[in-house]
Amino acid sequence: MTASTRVPITVLLTVGDQAELVTPMRGPKDPMRVPAADIARDVGLAADDLAGRKLTAVMEGERLRDFRLADEK
Repeated sequence: MTASTRVPITVLLTVGDQAELVTPMRGPKDPMRVPAADIARDVGLAADDLAGRKLTAVMEGERLRDFRLADEK
């Protein structure tokens, strides 16, 4: 991956204020945790509606930003 790359994301579930994400580098046994509010704000959904969604995000180093619904162009 380059320094800034758009990657596919799957939201496994939300726990409290955190969303657990599967990324190309983190599988379901060791998901990445990100504040659900950050994702919800970017994609225009309620945090409770994120589980199971397919997204993309820009990965910069170990951080994710600019979340989008996967079917969004």
